Amino acid sequence: MARVVRVVVLLCVCALWPLWPSCNSGDVGNSGSDGPGSGGDGLTFTDGGDSASGRLVITPANATITVKSGQPLPTLQYKAKLDDVDVTAQWTLDRGELGTLTTAGLLTASGDVAGVGKVTASAGGIEASTQVTIKIETTQNGATTQNGNPGPGGFGGVGGEGLGPAADAAVVAVLNSTPQADASMKMLYPYDATVWPLGVLAPLMQWNSVPGGGNGDGVRIELSSDHYSFVGTFGRPTALAANAPLVRHPIPQDVWKAATRSAAGGKLTVKVIVASGGTAYGPLSETWTIATSGLRGTVYYQSYGTKLAKNYSGAKGGDGRFGGATLAIKGGSSDPVLVAGQSSSDHSGCRVCHSVAADGGRMIVQHGTNYARSSSYDLLGGYAESVYAASTDGKLGWIGMTPDGKLGLGNAAPIPGNANTGDTALYDMTNGDVVQTTGLTAFVTRAGFPMFSADGKRVAFNLIGGPGDTATGAGDGTQLVVMDFDRTNNAFSNPKLLYKGTADKRPGWPAFWPTGDALLFQREIAANPGGEFFATRNGARAELWWVDLASATAQPLHALNGRNAGGTALTIPTGPNNHDDDATLNYEPTVSPIASGGYAWVVFVSRRLYGNVATIDPWASDPRDHDLTQTATTKKLWIAALDLNAKPGTDPSHPPFYLPGQELFAGNSRGFWVADPCKADGESCEGGDECCGGFCSRVGNGPLQCGSVKIGCAKEFDKCTDSAECCDYPKYQCVNGRCAHVVIN
Repeated sequence: MARVVRVVVLLCVCALWPLWPSCNSGDVGNSGSDGPGSGGDGLTFTDGGDSASGRLVITPANATITVKSGQPLPTLQYKAKLDDVDVTAQWTLDRGELGTLTTAGLLTASGDVAGVGKVTASAGGIEASTQVTIKIETTQNGATTQNGNPGPGGFGGVGGEGLGPAADAAVVAVLNSTPQADASMKMLYPYDATVWPLGVLAPLMQWNSVPGGGNGDGVRIELSSDHYSFVGTFGRPTALAANAPLVRHPIPQDVWKAATRSAAGGKLTVKVIVASGGTAYGPLSETWTIATSGLRGTVYYQSYGTKLAKNYSGAKGGDGRFGGATLAIKGGSSDPVLVAGQSSSDHSGCRVCHSVAADGGRMIVQHGTNYARSSSYDLLGGYAESVYAASTDGKLGWIGMTPDGKLGLGNAAPIPGNANTGDTALYDMTNGDVVQTTGLTAFVTRAGFPMFSADGKRVAFNLIGGPGDTATGAGDGTQLVVMDFDRTNNAFSNPKLLYKGTADKRPGWPAFWPTGDALLFQREIAANPGGEFFATRNGARAELWWVDLASATAQPLHALNGRNAGGTALTIPTGPNNHDDDATLNYEPTVSPIASGGYAWVVFVSRRLYGNVATIDPWASDPRDHDLTQTATTKKLWIAALDLNAKPGTDPSHPPFYLPGQELFAGNSRGFWVADPCKADGESCEGGDECCGGFCSRVGNGPLQCGSVKIGCAKEFDKCTDSAECCDYPKYQCVNGRCAHVVIN
């Protein structure tokens, strides 16, 4: 066994969300160096590197090589000496995404990712290590690939006009000059201090105006982190009308991948400069946090206004047809896919108002011609539909299912659509039959928005009707309650009041964190004029809160909602068309059952401004009242990061981002976040959460594949029962049966 002399531990995890574009970086610029040890362009290092025993020495030590646009990928030759004698060593690099290291010690930078790695040599039963820093400095003028035609999700899944062409020399000169600050020019989207996961599509940078009275001639976008820098200049996108102002531009997708992977676990700064009339204006600057891995699972959501299934008439604009259907964002696409619903001459093809089991196997939806009628969709079997018997009408709508989708607790909230007309019971989801329980009806007869925890051991709901207890009082729709659930005998017990609102400040739509020790919920601010219970339409306002289960301490999620730390001022843009307080336009949260990258992740509905892409009245989302073929509704899905180790009474949320890939010109709501179906042993994988056996490991020199046996310590997303099983504990801890990176504040 090799004797370890010196080990420098430097970790960076890049796990991918299979749902989004691969975390693998695209083609960024390359550069070269003058050769090993030269210290010339692209290469620097310091002498030294003696091991603790003084026997095995690596040269060069603590080297830095730089990848530059238009130059060959730099290489670096490592050598090892044992007792001052050259030896043939075995070489390894701990971060393969940074480059390749041959058995002869030749390191070649990949050009895809910047960062710090550890080079280890082994010879004569001794090991020694040194640090290597890979930097990337890349520039670009204009789009390197064609934009193509935008799909339902818009250019790049985020809207706008796509990438601009190369700016001419005069515009580039202006963009590279010292910019002039202008107080009237402000960033609209993304938000400062956003936490971004790896693998998500690049955002659309949006600002409010072009100073100086012109329409803008070009834009410069800079991205920078500790080891990565990008400077891109772009002319006006060809899809932008000649008289339209240049007030938005995307980050190139390949650049975004390289920048976020290089900054994983740290900060990424963006700057935007606009050229207009011979003057550069800006910079607009923001700093974001980049999580250490990507998101997991699939988001299923309902759309009123989709073009993927048309089952309604009377729309303004287009062919006058639109649809109600349930869609999914998955598969690395910038557009959604149709899951439930189809085109029909009447409403019979409409399938909306859905619930999904946390394991991603079963989805329940309602029928457009009879909202009380429910269907079950097999998400593992080609989305096959099974219609429940008429005897279940009014019982299964918006049901809260156990994680495996086998049982469901009925929702009795009187929300629009009359999908729920009966008292609450526990149902067998294979046929809709009532399952006998203990401890439930003695406390609650009508539960609203029931939601089970990811481990199935707790259920939370709004106590709409029932005797309650001394802590809750009789159910009146103002109480948020959690109960224990024992699956072995279907017993409900230990009800606990978590939040008590008022008749006009009611809690609903609870969603457990993957840790199971906290809940998000929607707190109603104002019902719509029709008094609909927990509607998101026609003037209804709400914000998102969280509550710690142990202390029952509730707190608004100010950063997510769009307010400062004290909740006294808006931090998000305002505008006309009833966008004076978008912090109260947040609804219907669900949380991914899998923690990733150091955070829990929530998807929610918001009618807030989406920069300058979606700016019409927040409640203008019905295609029969508004021409949504010309102007995008603001009814969209957003995602925000939540600190896993938050203290009760604090705000664990971070500013959210627009969910890429959703249909741009449709009203989208109730994103339901669940795990993807698991894979059998032997199938390829990128994380243990994808595997039925629980582990994703490399056998020998082969590819990563699913297995039922843990090899070494449990990596991020691998199955666990105790945090001590996780690699690099306590940085990685067991959360909901999976090892997860936990950011320790």
